[in-house]
Amino acid sequence: MTDAQVESFLKAYSPVRGAEIWAAIQGSPQLEALRAPFFLALVVEQVEATGDLAEDRAGIFTGFVRQALRREVERDNPLFALDALLSSRDLRRITQWQWKDGYELPERGALFPKLGTLAYGMQEAAGDGGASQVRLDLDAAMDLLDSPADEDIVKAGLAIAVLDEDPAADELLYRHQLLQEYFAARILARQPKPELIAAPWRAADISPTVPEVLAALSPADSLPPLPQTGWEETTILAAAMAEDKEFFVRGLLPHSLTVAGRAAATPAVRGLLSAGLLEEIRWALVARSRDPEADLRARIAAGLVLGDLGDPRFERKTGPWGEYLLPPLVDVRGGVYTIGEDEPITYDHRGTSVTTTAHVPAHRQEIPTFLIGQFAVTNAEWACFMAAGGYEDERWWDTEDGRRWRLGEMANEAGKMNSRYWRGRYATEGGLFERMETEGGFSNAAAVERWKLWLTLNDAAFEAAIDEFWRAKRQVEPLFWGDAWFNAASQPVVGVCWYEARAYCAWLSAQTGLAFSLPTEVQWEVAARGAQANAYPWGDDYEPTRANTFETRIRRTTPIGAFPEGDSVSGVADGAGNVLEWTSSVWGVDEGYENDGPEFGYPYAPDDGREYLDAPPSAARGVRGGSWGLVHLVARAACRDGDLPSGRSSLRGFRLVVSSPISPDALASGAA
Repeated sequence: MTDAQVESFLKAYSPVRGAEIWAAIQGSPQLEALRAPFFLALVVEQVEATGDLAEDRAGIFTGFVRQALRREVERDNPLFALDALLSSRDLRRITQWQWKDGYELPERGALFPKLGTLAYGMQEAAGDGGASQVRLDLDAAMDLLDSPADEDIVKAGLAIAVLDEDPAADELLYRHQLLQEYFAARILARQPKPELIAAPWRAADISPTVPEVLAALSPADSLPPLPQTGWEETTILAAAMAEDKEFFVRGLLPHSLTVAGRAAATPAVRGLLSAGLLEEIRWALVARSRDPEADLRARIAAGLVLGDLGDPRFERKTGPWGEYLLPPLVDVRGGVYTIGEDEPITYDHRGTSVTTTAHVPAHRQEIPTFLIGQFAVTNAEWACFMAAGGYEDERWWDTEDGRRWRLGEMANEAGKMNSRYWRGRYATEGGLFERMETEGGFSNAAAVERWKLWLTLNDAAFEAAIDEFWRAKRQVEPLFWGDAWFNAASQPVVGVCWYEARAYCAWLSAQTGLAFSLPTEVQWEVAARGAQANAYPWGDDYEPTRANTFETRIRRTTPIGAFPEGDSVSGVADGAGNVLEWTSSVWGVDEGYENDGPEFGYPYAPDDGREYLDAPPSAARGVRGGSWGLVHLVARAACRDGDLPSGRSSLRGFRLVVSSPISPDALASGAA
C-alpha cells in the first residue's frame, strides 16, 4: 500500500486513533513493515486496546497475542485455567499486564512453547521452508505437538485466533502465514540456525542465468527474484526476539548478507548492535551491490538493504540548514571530446517507430574539467532536503517560475501534454493500452484505473479530467514519494520536476559551500561516453545486464550502482538506464514527442541561449540517459530528449555536477 492508502486505511479502520497512528508511523522505519492491511489491522487493535505502538512486526504480533489471551482469561474461558496450558504465574502476568520486554509471552505452561513447536515443525516439513502458508493434517499436527494436552492446545490456539482449521479437509493451519512465521521465529530466536537461510548469490552458482531467464520470459513477465529458502522472514522476526542480538545477526553474515542486513535494520535490533558490526555489514553490502560476480538480483537486493542501513559512501554532515548527505563525485578531466553522432537513432516506442536526429552531427567540443555525481540523487539525499524544509524556504527556488511552481501557481502542462499524447495513441492503436498494462508499462495500479476511466470520456470531459488531475497545486514532496515501488532510500529520487532539482542544487550548495548544479547536456554526455565516444557507457554493444532498461524487465528503478559493468570510463554509474536525468540545457519548445527535433540542436553552442536559466515554462529542458521503462536505444549516451520543466515522472531523476574547481580538502570537508 502507498502512503496515501495506509493513511486512508487507518482513518477508516480507526476514526478515533487513525490520524494519531499515521502521525506516529509516517516517515518512520516502521512504515515499511506495516504496508499490508493485515499488519495495519493488528496495529489499530493494539493501539486502541493498550495505547502502545510496537516498533516492529514481532512486537505487533506479540501485542496481538497478549490482547487475545487477556480477553479469554477475563472471559473465564476454562481452557486457560488449565495448569497444563498456563501456570498460575503465567495467569498473574496476564492479569497484571507485566512484561519484561515487548516480546515476552507466558511460557511456563505448555501453550506457547508448543504453538512455537507446531509452527516450526510445519515450516520444516514444507518444501519452501514456510514461504507460503502451511496446512497440516490434524493427526500430523498432533504428532508435532507431542503433548498430552494437544487437543486443548489446538482449542486454545483457535480461541485466541492464531490457529484456524478446515473441518472438511481435517487440516490445521495458522490463521495467517505471518503468524506461522512469528511462532516459528520464537523457537529460532532461542535456537539460532543461520544455515536455514543459506542460498547462492554468485552468478556462477545460479542456473538459469539472468540472460537465460530474460530470454525465456513472456512479454507480461518481469525478472523474478532469486530463489530463497523460505526461512528469511522467520529469521528476521527471530532477530528482534533474540536475547543476544549482536550474536544472532553476526551468525547470519556467512549464510545470507542481505538477511543479516535486513535483520540489522529492524528498529528493535539496530540500536543494540555495535557500531563496528553495523559498519561491517554496510561495507559488505556496498561490495555485494558492486560485485560483477554477484547475480544481478543479488546486487539489487543488497543495494535495497544498504539504503535501509545507510550507505557509507555518502557522508552525513550538518550544515547551516540541517543535515545533508555529501555524495561521492568523480572527476571528468577537461579536454576536447566528441559530442553527438552522425547516424539517426530509430527505436520502438510502445509499438510506434520513432526516429530522432537531435544528436546529429558528431562534432568536437572543448569541455573544462568538472566533477559529477557518481550516482543519481537518491531518496535518502532528498529526504534531507525535505527534513530541512526545502519546499517551504523560498531562497532555494532561484527563478521566478521556480517560485511560482513552489507556491502551486503552475499547472503541470507536461502532464497534460503527455496525457493527450497517450490518449491519441490508445484511440488509434488497437490493443496498445492492454499490451502496456500487461507489460508493466504503467507506474502503478492507480494509473491503470485512471486511464480506464479516461478512455471512456468524450473530448470535452477528458480535457476537464486532465485539467483537474494536473491542476496547479502546492507540492511538498516528489510525485512518487509514497509509492513503495520507487521510494527505497537507495533508489534514485523520481517524480521531481526541473524546478525541484534546481532547488535541491541551490540548497546543497548553501549547505556545503560547493557550487552544485545540474549538468549541461554536453557535460552529461562526456561523463557517460568518455573520450572513446562510446555508444553506451561501457562500449558500443548493448547488454541487458549492464543497465536497467525496458529489456532488463525489472519494471522499476534499481538501487544506485547495481550495474557495475555498466559504469563509464570516468566512473559514472547508471549512465544508461534506471532514470532519465534532467540537465540544465534548454531543449526548446518541442518537448520531444514529435520527430522534427529540438529548437536547440547540435552542434552544441553554449552561448546560443540553450543555457539560459530563465527560459519560459513552455521551453523544455534536456533529459538524458534512458530509463527503466524505455528501450535500450534511448539509453545510448548520445540520444537526446526533452520535457517541460514542470514535468514529473517515475522515469526521471537527476544527477549533480560541480563545475567550479575545488581542492581535495574542500571536497573532503564538504565546504569551499
